[in-house]
Amino acid sequence: MASDSIGALHYSRDVTEEIRDTDFIFTNPHNQRVGPRWVRGERVFAMPQGVIHIDPIKQKWAKEFVLIYGMDGPDGNPERVPDQWGIYDTKPGDADYSPIWRYHAVTVPRDYEPNTIRAEDDILSSGYPVRHLQQLTGSIRSA
Repeated sequence: MASDSIGALHYSRDVTEEIRDTDFIFTNPHNQRVGPRWVRGERVFAMPQGVIHIDPIKQKWAKEFVLIYGMDGPDGNPERVPDQWGIYDTKPGDADYSPIWRYHAVTVPRDYEPNTIRAEDDILSSGYPVRHLQQLTGSIRSA
């Protein structure tokens, strides 16, 4: 994960240019950061909107899974798996959708092949440990 001048977290492969994909065209006139993510094995695109401060008990939030090799100390930063897309549990149109995300770090072995896990169900059946992080962010996604 990386951050920009306003403290917004993003994946290092997110881009600020136009995206032309087989099923998605985004002209990106304001150079917003955009990148691919997984939802139930389906590719979607997201625009990270930065860290937010809410009461996670009162505010509805969804899960974003970040695959990592480990943490740099007990309060350190996650060491992300290079080239792995983030994994969301919902997308716009789902009954339990929320544009607010709580990070969940999934620790995988060093020989893990990026993007072989593409859904929450894959994570739950993998047996890999999941650590719920305190950080919440906002993002806008395509359906």
